Amino acid sequence: MKYLILLLKGMIVGVVHIVPGVSSGTFMVLLRVYDELVASVSGLLSSLKNMEELRKRLFFLVPLALGVAIGTVGIAKLASLVLDRHPVLSVLFFIGVIAGGIPSVIKMHHDMRPSVGRVIAFVIGAAIAIVVGIVGARNEVLTEASAEVASAPNLLQLGLGGFFAGSAMMTPGLSGSYILLLTGTYEPIVDALDSLTDLSINWAVLVPGTLGLVLGILVFAKLTSVLLKRWPAVTFFAILGLICGSLIGLWPADFTFGEHGLVGIPLLAVGAAIAYFLGRSTEGEAAAFQEDKVAAEEV
Repeated sequence: MKYLILLLKGMIVGVVHIVPGVSSGTFMVLLRVYDELVASVSGLLSSLKNMEELRKRLFFLVPLALGVAIGTVGIAKLASLVLDRHPVLSVLFFIGVIAGGIPSVIKMHHDMRPSVGRVIAFVIGAAIAIVVGIVGARNEVLTEASAEVASAPNLLQLGLGGFFAGSAMMTPGLSGSYILLLTGTYEPIVDALDSLTDLSINWAVLVPGTLGLVLGILVFAKLTSVLLKRWPAVTFFAILGLICGSLIGLWPADFTFGEHGLVGIPLLAVGAAIAYFLGRSTEGEAAAFQEDKVAAEEV
């Protein structure tokens, strides 16, 4: 049952990852897999000397990664269809989910009392998310247009786009898809992923993009692991800032209470309720993981 839940959580992360403006890192935090993912990825190479530790990490990573792959490839077309037909309502639902998960994020560390340094970290995180959201919104149309002209971006562009998208994927509050849009690689990568459902593989796009993505995840997982070990509370305050800032950046500019309010606001509330109760249901599991991590550090 545990591995099935990990598979389902991975599918959610996979679907979210292809939605521009929505942070898959945020959802990994809300789904209570973020800190364990960071620890597992950053310690993967060092655990090669300990087969029991390696097995434990792989039993976590494999079902989660498989779910991400299934969600990204298998549900990409459905998610894109819903976003195309009901963009404002879809975004409002995502905003609700993010907002509803904030209480569970606060409980991810035992000491979350505000201090000057922690508040500064929160403000910096929020500012980064807001700026990235504004820049992404302004450049989305231009980037899509340039992607149509450049039908085959070069390998370096795809690799760099994948690297920074992977880095953003491991940074709650930032959207990997927005990074792909800004680097002009979103459309060719999504098209290549869609073609997988027809058993057609675009190697020239998928290979450099995937290699860059994996490298970005590995590098930022290690960086985040160091930050969580040395300054856990400050890091979590920065993550909270990124999450709260992403709410501002995500709010649809063309929202109107008359047209979208009747359905959109209740949909936002439903998303918030789902995330809140999902966080409540996994608090015990997260607490157990935090206790194991503290015990390991003490040893």
